[in-house]
Amino acid sequence: MGSDCKLLFEKIGRGDEAAFREFFEQYRSRVYNTAFKLTKSTFAAEEITQDTFISIWTGRVHLIHVDNPLGYLHTALYNKISRHLKKEANKARILRLSGWHAREWVNETEERIYANEGQRFINNALAQLSPQKKLIYELSRKEGKSYDEIAETLHLSPHTVKSHLVKALKFIRNYMKNNALMIIGLITAWLS
Repeated sequence: MGSDCKLLFEKIGRGDEAAFREFFEQYRSRVYNTAFKLTKSTFAAEEITQDTFISIWTGRVHLIHVDNPLGYLHTALYNKISRHLKKEANKARILRLSGWHAREWVNETEERIYANEGQRFINNALAQLSPQKKLIYELSRKEGKSYDEIAETLHLSPHTVKSHLVKALKFIRNYMKNNALMIIGLITAWLS
C-alpha cells in the first residue's frame, strides 16, 4: 500500500488528475471520519475534507519528493483540523468575553438550518464557477490566503488572482440576488 500510494503521489505531482481522483476516492472516507470524530460536525468534517484534498492538489508539485504519502496526508489533515478547532475556540472565547451567551438569544437548531441553507446556495453558485475561479475563491475565503499566496501557489500573477476573485464574488452576489426570493420563501415556509 505504501509504494502504491507513493506512486500515486508521484503521478499527482506530475498533474495526473486520474491519479488524484483515485487517491481522493481511496482516502476520502478516512479523512472525513477523522475530521468528524475530532470536530463532531458533519459540516466541518466535509469542509476540512475538501480543504485537505484541495491543498494536496494545489501543492502537487511538491508531492514527487514525498517519501511518506500517508504521513503527508495525515499532516495536511491535522493542520486543517487544528486551524478549524482554533477558529472555533476563538469564536467561543470572544463570545464568552463579550458576555453574550448564544443559548439565551438564538435557537441553535434554527441557526444551523439557516447556515446550511445559506451554504447550500453558496455551494450551488460555486458549482457554476470555472474550476480556476472556484479554487481561487476557496483558497481566499476558506483558507484565508492573500492574493500573493494564491498567486504563488497557482503560478499566476496577483493581478490575475484578484481579477478571478472579483469575478467569482460578483457572480456569487448576483446568484444570491437572483435566488433571494427562493431563500425568503424557504425561510417563510420553515417559520410557518
